[in-house]
Amino acid sequence: MSFDLHSFDLHSLAPIAIAAGFFVFMRIGLPRLMAWGVPFANPQTLKDLMDGGRDVVVIDVRTPGEYSGDLGHIPGALNLGYSELSNALKENGAALAAYQDAPVFVTCRTQNRSPRAAKLLKNAGLNNVQILNGGMARWKREGLPRETR
Repeated sequence: MSFDLHSFDLHSLAPIAIAAGFFVFMRIGLPRLMAWGVPFANPQTLKDLMDGGRDVVVIDVRTPGEYSGDLGHIPGALNLGYSELSNALKENGAALAAYQDAPVFVTCRTQNRSPRAAKLLKNAGLNNVQILNGGMARWKREGLPRETR
């Protein structure tokens, strides 16, 4: 069986192009859409702030098993899943005033869950919320310090 380039038309490419576009949207577009108004920060930016002695808050929204698993977690990170975070904001929202302008970084495994949590924090009145671009997968890939428990 031979491949005839002349019999190959745009109609044959349409399903492939649609599938590829959907995949790209789900991996890149959807998290950014969910985070509307919340910027993404490179891992090195967070590391530099931590190394410079800057007080930062890191919230890891993964499950406890993921938090203590192979990828580990950023030293000093708080492990609060989305529902725990949502409940904590409802119960203790007034306590956030002290962190209103503090740098808050939100992470998960690959940045798919963190945009939703970051948006929740921003809507609760925090002004300096950022999403860790690439999540813990990228943090580990870049060889940045991690803890495991």
